[in-house]
Amino acid sequence: MILRRALSVLGLLVLAAGSSLLLSQLDSEEQPAATGPSLGVGYYINDATLTGTGDDGQVLYRLSAVHVVQQPADGSVRLEQVSVNYDPAQQVPWRLTADTGQVLADGKMIALSGNVVAATRGADNPPAIVRTDYLEFDPGTDIASTDRKVDIDYAGSTVHAVGLRALLREDRLQLLADVTGHYER
Repeated sequence: MILRRALSVLGLLVLAAGSSLLLSQLDSEEQPAATGPSLGVGYYINDATLTGTGDDGQVLYRLSAVHVVQQPADGSVRLEQVSVNYDPAQQVPWRLTADTGQVLADGKMIALSGNVVAATRGADNPPAIVRTDYLEFDPGTDIASTDRKVDIDYAGSTVHAVGLRALLREDRLQLLADVTGHYER
């Protein structure tokens, strides 16, 4: 009987030692780090003005926005309450405004949306005012375009069309389809 008790105590000691060894090994193993979505590196700015220059180094346009937020996922830049003052030397200046906008990741295109208004700012002639819900401006080619419905007011006349290509440097508008209008004399 003493032998049986001694063997039972010895068995319990072996189990306790094995449990302690197993427990210490589990504690020493590093727990994998919790992985979640990466936020990436981005930025946000309030009341920002960005300046774009032409090939000659002269200021070509100034983009202003109340809120600017870079999207780390694709590198694009989201804009709120946007205005673009296009001021080429010796040509007719334009002002583009919109509720929102986006500078695409490559920085070559500015897409404006929501209550988009493009207006000439020349002092010699009455302003031409273009209204649409979406407009893309390519600062590299000085062309603004849309495939959506546009309304154009000029000197008391109104023209409606679907699609527009505005060659800002040349101060010329090309209407693409379904053109109708009312002209004042």
